[in-house]
Amino acid sequence: MILSNFTRWMSFLLAICILTIIGSAVISTDKGAIVRLFQDSNFGRALLFSLQTSLAATMLAAITAVPAGLYLARNNGPVATLIDALFDIPIVMPPLIVGVLLLSFFNLPLIKGVYGFIFTMPGAIVAQFFVAMPFTTRAAKSGFELVSPVYEQIAMTLGSGPIKAFFDTTFKIAFPSILAGLTLSWLRCLGEFGATLMVGGGIPGKTENIPIYIYLNMSSGEFDKGIAASIVATCCAFSGILLIRLLVNRR
Repeated sequence: MILSNFTRWMSFLLAICILTIIGSAVISTDKGAIVRLFQDSNFGRALLFSLQTSLAATMLAAITAVPAGLYLARNNGPVATLIDALFDIPIVMPPLIVGVLLLSFFNLPLIKGVYGFIFTMPGAIVAQFFVAMPFTTRAAKSGFELVSPVYEQIAMTLGSGPIKAFFDTTFKIAFPSILAGLTLSWLRCLGEFGATLMVGGGIPGKTENIPIYIYLNMSSGEFDKGIAASIVATCCAFSGILLIRLLVNRR
């Protein structure tokens, strides 16, 4: 009983701290600044760039990270352990370092000869993908680990092929976790700053996303714009987190 009360009050205390920090920013910001924010063409371009790059990076994560999560869920040998550890590198390392590594990679003559990723939208997409991909991999792995392969075997004894049996059983059961991971990856891409700045350059109107827009405005003394954009970004993040919680609870 004592432990239960302690954990409840600690949860309330932390929630109040977060609400106080967000609320202080909302109260101190001129409400007209939020209206003017959506009238700012630079913010509109930054918002469009954020949506384009984050959705593209999330699609890449869906194509590559979900199969990787399935492999890690079905294998626990030394090779799978090594790959699993490699996937954790973008999580534990600062995104700025990930951006520096990508910048060095894109500067290789062989890569530059194929395509110039630096200071371009495709380069920003790749940077966001590498930062957010592990979240999809982790969620997919957790979802697939909860589903026994015996369901696929039963489906195949009833006449389904291997691929159809997989999608009719394992994938459907693990889908809420996969969708939650993709949503989290998308939100991570929306809030990505370090790697996107290093690779994309943060060029206003070209490779400037919302976090970079906030940074440039705060650096130039446009505090109202920066804080207003931060509030809008926080509301979007909170909505996305609530969506993830609903998906998990539904499961």
